[in-house]
Amino acid sequence: MNYYLVCPIGVIGGREDLLTYSSEKEITIGTVARIPFGKLKKLGIIVDTTSKPRFATKDIDETLDEAVPKHLIDLAVWISEFYATRLSIVLQSILPKGLDKKRRTAENNFMKIKRSETLHTLTRDQQNAIVEIENSNSITHLLHGITGSGKTRVYQELAKKILKEQKSVLVLVPEISLTPQLATEFEQLHDRVLVLHSGLTESQRHKNWQILNGTEDPWVIVGPRSSLFAPISNLGLIIIDECHEPSYIQDSQPKYSTLRVARKLAELQKNAKLVLGSATPAIADYFIAQATGTPVISLNNTTQARNTAIEVVDMRDRSSFGTHQLFSKKLLEAMNNSITQNEQILLFHNRRGTARMSLCSDCGWSAECQNCHIPFRLHHDKNILKCHTCGLTQRPPQVCPDCKSPNIDFKGFGSKRIESEVIKLFPDSVVARFDGDTPENEQLHNRYQDLYDNKIQIIIGTQGIAKGLDLPHLNTVGIIQADSELFIPDYSSCERSFQLTTQVIGRAGRGGHKSHVIIQTLNPDHPAIQFACEQNYGKFYDYEINERSAEHMPPHTFLLHLTTGYASVSTAENAAQKLTKELKIKYKGIFVRGPSPAFHEHRGKLFYQQLTVSSSRRSTLVEIAKNLPQRWQFTLDPINLL
Repeated sequence: MNYYLVCPIGVIGGREDLLTYSSEKEITIGTVARIPFGKLKKLGIIVDTTSKPRFATKDIDETLDEAVPKHLIDLAVWISEFYATRLSIVLQSILPKGLDKKRRTAENNFMKIKRSETLHTLTRDQQNAIVEIENSNSITHLLHGITGSGKTRVYQELAKKILKEQKSVLVLVPEISLTPQLATEFEQLHDRVLVLHSGLTESQRHKNWQILNGTEDPWVIVGPRSSLFAPISNLGLIIIDECHEPSYIQDSQPKYSTLRVARKLAELQKNAKLVLGSATPAIADYFIAQATGTPVISLNNTTQARNTAIEVVDMRDRSSFGTHQLFSKKLLEAMNNSITQNEQILLFHNRRGTARMSLCSDCGWSAECQNCHIPFRLHHDKNILKCHTCGLTQRPPQVCPDCKSPNIDFKGFGSKRIESEVIKLFPDSVVARFDGDTPENEQLHNRYQDLYDNKIQIIIGTQGIAKGLDLPHLNTVGIIQADSELFIPDYSSCERSFQLTTQVIGRAGRGGHKSHVIIQTLNPDHPAIQFACEQNYGKFYDYEINERSAEHMPPHTFLLHLTTGYASVSTAENAAQKLTKELKIKYKGIFVRGPSPAFHEHRGKLFYQQLTVSSSRRSTLVEIAKNLPQRWQFTLDPINLL
């Protein structure tokens, strides 16, 4: 009889993830098996062999043809330990659903973009970057290139050498919308390009898994963070484009950083290299790279001469605005010029909906979500109020529920309001809006060819349109309110404002022709706005790292964010105060901020309190996370405290 440690896939009770089962036949480590689990049958992964236990064991029911590569099992175990998350949950996250189902043959149908240009000749900066990365003995490399400096071209040349060595390349992007563009770029080099993302069906994801699992053929895999777990055993290069983006952080269990997991994956693959590319690297990542001697390779020049004029409009000066309250005179003038020249316009505002608040001008009543107790957003096109946290909707009231006044005002604005105003101003132009409310068939990755070919004249959107889009016909960029992120009470809000503004500016002038950027802001003198306009990452980094030091925030310390919810405010406060005292007594050298109400204090029927624990030793925070009382939730290494 043979005995095996098996990890069930998914949520299980008890404290143990590895359970002992028996089988008369020998089974390869990594095999997917069907096991008895209580009264149920579950899928599990054979993780290791073991000796005969002192207790009675159940037999494995059957083994499937599917198997998980050893490096993925090792990676899952590392994630479980590093992020204090159960292995069963990690495996559920990284493996495709329906492993026990039979599938028909799948096709690799990603949207191919027709591009006019061929591969550009390498600049001296690009050549130097390629040589430095190829000759480096380091695993991780930070490619810090200004927008338009040709980071993608560097990726391509690095990939060419790896593919010639019969090894595969993994290219990660922050959003599904960027997969067609990057996949098309790499199709110029290689005939085996596979796109993986959550927009595929369960069957497609499973078949792609089967295509890659066990193959010796070199592939180029393109996709968002979940592509990190593609079963490639001959991986030679991992590229993370726009590595500063928050979407590389998994914010549901298992919570992890794609950059940290990719570093471990490259290590497990042996001799694989990791390249992190960005014009605006995260402050913490840049600091760590410098502190650890990680190569930082700079691309300081654009591949094409740019003629981009950047102007800042102070929104406090209403004389800068004429007949329109959203668009300044300068922005309207630039938009009209672009329409006349048949060039594209991009308008960025990182807020969805039509209006941010619905208020009674007589008594002050506001429309709030009864689940989350935050203001509803108005969506005028559907005539609904919608909560952007839980998705609850309702019809806008005709009169105030409290005082019965008909004077309901809608304050603030979002991307839908901008869209409706643009359509009024330019009724003959093709307008497209891209945000979280855009239907699937109209989302950016399905319409990128129209954008590239200038079939859409005015582009409106939230943060998705700031990420690495190459639009050669784009002539005018308008940032409707550049400091909207600065109003968020969090240690990372200044950095996020700088990153978004810098990235949006970088969309302009990529075709080499004259372009215009208009930045509307209430804080024209703020360092985040000033340094973004200058495209000066170095000065912003120096400013922000000093601010973080004064506030004792990352990267100068490690953080653990804790939240708990109870039916009453007093019970939640008492639980938070109790844990605070216990932590201070048990763990020396930690600093506890709080307790305080969570950013969204009242959600559903519960009131939430939060603690932020900082320590110079991350292992201490991991230990705290593993031993929390019931009802407490945690996030290790949070990128914000909201």
